[in-house]
Amino acid sequence: MRRFYCGEIFISLPTTLPNYLHMKFLYSVLVFTFLILHTNVSAQNEVAFASNTLSKKVTGGLESLFTAKTKTGSYTFKDGSVYTGELKNRKPNGKGKTVFKNRDTYEGSYIKGKREGYGVYVFASKGERYEGMWFEDQIQGKGTYYFASTNYYTGNWYEGVQEGEGTMYYRTGDTYVGNWKNNQRDGIGIYSWKNGAKYEGSWSNDMKNGEGVMIWDDKSKYEGHWKNDFRSGKGIYSYPHGDRYVGQWREDVQHGQGIYTFDTGDRYEGTYLYGKRTGHGTIYRTNGDTYTGNFSDGEQEGQGTFTWHNGPVYEGNWKSNKRSGQGTYKWKNGDIYTGEWKEDQFHGKGVLILNNGDKYEGEFANGLKEGYGVETTKDGKRFEGVFKKGQRERESTATR
Repeated sequence: MRRFYCGEIFISLPTTLPNYLHMKFLYSVLVFTFLILHTNVSAQNEVAFASNTLSKKVTGGLESLFTAKTKTGSYTFKDGSVYTGELKNRKPNGKGKTVFKNRDTYEGSYIKGKREGYGVYVFASKGERYEGMWFEDQIQGKGTYYFASTNYYTGNWYEGVQEGEGTMYYRTGDTYVGNWKNNQRDGIGIYSWKNGAKYEGSWSNDMKNGEGVMIWDDKSKYEGHWKNDFRSGKGIYSYPHGDRYVGQWREDVQHGQGIYTFDTGDRYEGTYLYGKRTGHGTIYRTNGDTYTGNFSDGEQEGQGTFTWHNGPVYEGNWKSNKRSGQGTYKWKNGDIYTGEWKEDQFHGKGVLILNNGDKYEGEFANGLKEGYGVETTKDGKRFEGVFKKGQRERESTATR
């Protein structure tokens, strides 16, 4: 019997074994003793960690024990927040929960001390919650955020902000489905209102910007360009009662050149200023009447020409859609009046020449000869005097 001393252990070997078996047995005992002593030292250094040691076999032989370890314990971060859960190399790794100093909580996956994978973060002070993916301590990937306002967003995140495709559900019942950038609607998206209205098109800086189509709850529709939530640039607006406008817009109203077609078939082509027909334009009526001239605040105002479908023409000044001021009216039969107008009638001084050669030059009121005037016939007769309601009243001088 041979005896060997190993630390505090004496080992006896039978003398009848061959030498090579003695050496193999002794080697195994030495390795086993070393592992026991090494394990005890490591355990002394790992104070405050609860040990549920899971051993993994790496390769065959005696190198199979204690090469990878996952423990359950607690960890305190530099900011004072406390983690409880799975650990690896003394850092959070695996499933666990962190309670922050402001009472926020995170429960989910960790990798190498950082939140990574699926997790739920509760913002205690704000009353908000995030459920979804994380990467290197930041919200990233697919997830859902519940806001204190009761709005909630579900979709893609990047470095802690809404980025990419996602859907926002608003507490009003509205929804937005589309692209996001830095927590704002940006790119192509569809916003649907609870009342049935819908916008589909381009967004930028959380507002309608670029090309898009808006349909209101009354079924009116706009197709065209937007700027900062306003119709701006070129666009087409269809009214619910059948009217239609095609042209330029600015700050949500018609502004610039445009064509307005009424449901009756009448049409205006011309200039708009902040939603009103202002400047030069032409109105075409379905009965054949036309007006070409100046407009102001949607009305015929200033110089303009009106041609009736049955032949008469007026050229002159207008006020509030009525002939007013100086103007000339020509009848289809050749009669001509040139002079002053008021409220669509001859009023003031003027000259009326009939197609038979008769002529009146004088004062008018409410469309009739009124006051002093001179009347001359084609055969040379002349009356000069006072007229009342279109009739001679008092003769001043007469030539027969």
